[in-house]
Amino acid sequence: MDHALDSQTRLCLFGDGPSLLDCFEQLRQAGVNGPGDNLAGAPLSAAPAAPDNGGGLAATAAREAREMGIAWHDDPAAMLDAAAPGLLFCLTPGAAPPCPLPPGWRLYTYEDAGPLLGLLVRAACPGACRPDMARARRLLSTVLDHMDEEIALLGPDGRLCDANARLTARLGHSREELAGLAAGDAFPEFPDLDAPGPDGRPPVRQALAAGRKADRESSRIDRRGRLRYFRTTFYPAPGQDGRLDHIAVVRRDVTQDVFLERRLQKSERLAAIGELSMFISHEIRNPLFAIAGFANALLRAKDLGEASREKAAIILKESKRLDDILKDIVNFSRPTQSKPGEADLADVARRTTALMRHALEAQGIAVSLDLSPDAPMARGDPETLTQCLVNFLKNAMEAMPAGGHVTVSTGLRHGLVNLSVADDGPGIPPDILRNVFNPFFTTRDKRAGLGLAMTKKIVEDLGGTVEIESTPGRGVVATLCLPPYLELAPEEA
Repeated sequence: MDHALDSQTRLCLFGDGPSLLDCFEQLRQAGVNGPGDNLAGAPLSAAPAAPDNGGGLAATAAREAREMGIAWHDDPAAMLDAAAPGLLFCLTPGAAPPCPLPPGWRLYTYEDAGPLLGLLVRAACPGACRPDMARARRLLSTVLDHMDEEIALLGPDGRLCDANARLTARLGHSREELAGLAAGDAFPEFPDLDAPGPDGRPPVRQALAAGRKADRESSRIDRRGRLRYFRTTFYPAPGQDGRLDHIAVVRRDVTQDVFLERRLQKSERLAAIGELSMFISHEIRNPLFAIAGFANALLRAKDLGEASREKAAIILKESKRLDDILKDIVNFSRPTQSKPGEADLADVARRTTALMRHALEAQGIAVSLDLSPDAPMARGDPETLTQCLVNFLKNAMEAMPAGGHVTVSTGLRHGLVNLSVADDGPGIPPDILRNVFNPFFTTRDKRAGLGLAMTKKIVEDLGGTVEIESTPGRGVVATLCLPPYLELAPEEA
């Protein structure tokens, strides 16, 4: 609809000072802010309803009119004489216009002037505000589209109204195509907003209705089999009546935050383990040696009965097992020191698989090597890395008691040299995958479960990382990621 008036039509205003100032404020909202501006295409004039003898608000209205580019006249009669025929608006109750009106003029009384001016202002506002709205939209889109989070605006029915670039890129559709899509189809593991809490009422809906945000956390296995953590935050977007009108959804990948938090917690636990291990070393191993020594002496006694000899052998065996556990604890709590040097991971892979090939094949596990000729030398001690690879291969053997296939490979990715062990076993469930690097965590009734934790500690001390990727039913890929070895001058080392 075209709201513009005839460019020859002049809008003339008259009233007392307060009425004129209120009208000028409305005109500013419609974009009348300086010379040359008009309302819906019509020029503007204004005059006081009565002479301003005291220099009060009418004088203020005259100054503002000139600043806004509105033609100001000292009285309505002068305004009518100076202007071409147009529309005359009476802004003050009881204000009397000059009579009779000149030919071609039309008068709007106070009762009609307000509503009509309101319509003209509202009609002019979209055009006047369009540049500001466009700038605001560009700014908002620039900010939202460059954020790492996935952001969407949902309607009250839980369907998408809009989405930022990160979400549209993941889903592979434009904003227009996503409009109307159910939130559960756009976000994996999207929580049920109407799911009842302990009190039987939906906590997310309750928080949003009260004007508060709500958080939900979830985890999933990505395409590479890595466990990732996400936090979904819901923000209420109320309408003009204050009731919930839309919901803003922000989904963040908090995997790194979770790992850092767990690493801090693990460091605190390791500090406690270190203190405990010193106590164990001094207070427990000495009587343990005595127990093992007496059990060994009993076994050497010639007059010991067969039943007693069997019990003494059990005591000696369990004493040695307990000593092995104590050694693991003490070694794990002792600070590791990376040995300077370089390691050929391809050579480490060949020597380690040759060492364990007999045990692997005896269990029906075939071994193959996929060694990259372009992988550089890695930083680290070959013997230490051999032990790390042995831990990986042992885990693969325990995961495939009925046989299977293991591939040991090397390569270069993201600037780090990789040594990987991939098996085709049953994989690791998500609830176990998140705990595999925790010291003393094990799914087997053997030893203390320090293999992967010790491997991770050794590799991180070398400046590398350990990655475990797994999808249930599709096996496990365990990878050592090490920095390449750089030959530095003594002063640079």
